[in-house]
Amino acid sequence: MTGERGRRLFWPLLVVHAILVQVISYGIRPSLSYAVLELGYGSAWLAVLAAMFAVPPLVLALATGRLVDRLGERPSMVIGGVALTAASVAAYFGSSHLALLITATALLGIGIIFSMVAEQSAVAGRAGHRRTDSVFGVYTFVTSLGQGVGPLLLLLPPAPGTNSPPLEPIAAACGLASLVTLAASFGFGTHHRAAQAPGDRWPARRLLAIPGMYRALLVSGLILASIDVTLAYLPALAHERGIAPAWVTAMLAARTLTQMLSRINLAFLVRTLGRRRLTVAACAVSALALCGLTLPVAVAVLIGLTAVYGFAAGVCQPITMGWVTQLAPSGTRGTVLSLRIAGNRLAQTVIPAISGVAAVVGGASGVLVVTGASLAAAAWSASAIPDTD
Repeated sequence: MTGERGRRLFWPLLVVHAILVQVISYGIRPSLSYAVLELGYGSAWLAVLAAMFAVPPLVLALATGRLVDRLGERPSMVIGGVALTAASVAAYFGSSHLALLITATALLGIGIIFSMVAEQSAVAGRAGHRRTDSVFGVYTFVTSLGQGVGPLLLLLPPAPGTNSPPLEPIAAACGLASLVTLAASFGFGTHHRAAQAPGDRWPARRLLAIPGMYRALLVSGLILASIDVTLAYLPALAHERGIAPAWVTAMLAARTLTQMLSRINLAFLVRTLGRRRLTVAACAVSALALCGLTLPVAVAVLIGLTAVYGFAAGVCQPITMGWVTQLAPSGTRGTVLSLRIAGNRLAQTVIPAISGVAAVVGGASGVLVVTGASLAAAAWSASAIPDTD
């Protein structure tokens, strides 16, 4: 896809691709959590699923960024589409097999990283080094649409004799969506690749040594790990308190709607408060809201707290995307964005490992307290963000 036609189709194709990738992620992942619980495994096994979602992408992250820098977005998107299709197939046949549920989770994580590094690199290519808050705000708003639609799949009638969402029809729907993402991937070309191949001139250790880089990665990783933990453990929290799955859908939907609200208004929020003050406050409010979910309160209050959490956490991801993009040397945009996602996956590995211990001691509530406490470090790290481009 090149020339005027490519420029005209870029945003429609990106919107379709980004929405469906998130629909698949947010549709299958809670369903896998419910399937593990339905098989009789405890909350500690949800930490295993969370780690399997994070570890394979962590290993592949740098290679994904190099691939995008050298060849453009299309190859990475195609690999991502294939992995998402395989994840849906494994989930469809895995409702009675723990090993297949874990395999589906790992394939889902691989599909997500290949897809999202390519998407973010393409968006950064459109933004250049200006308007990053606005452009990444729009992009993350689009991803939030998919994150809002995905949990609606949990409303499908449960299988007879259970209270859990039915994994097979959800996996089938996500399989169809993954085929559409695969088709859309071929519409992206190589026109956003780096002007010069980075080679080995910017190894990961040099990129991480750039002033501000590791603190940007820390903010991004801890916030995304908290988002991931809520996705995995809100079903467990509801299960422990006897709350119906429909209320979990309401909580996730409230979180997503307020994420969308903060992201579409991100440019205004940055102009009003400044990047630094806004990001530090967002991390602190996210921490308080997560800890509030552990209180013995009514479902309506839980929905309100997830809404507050969603608004605050929604600010941080687009800001850190712009932050690391502006720090990236020429020819390394895909690599730097992949390092950001690798940092996210590392946080998604470490936090669930700690959460597994917390789950044994305090159940889902213990996990949320530990995760909320980790966001204090994110607030400190965010104090390094510059207020200007």
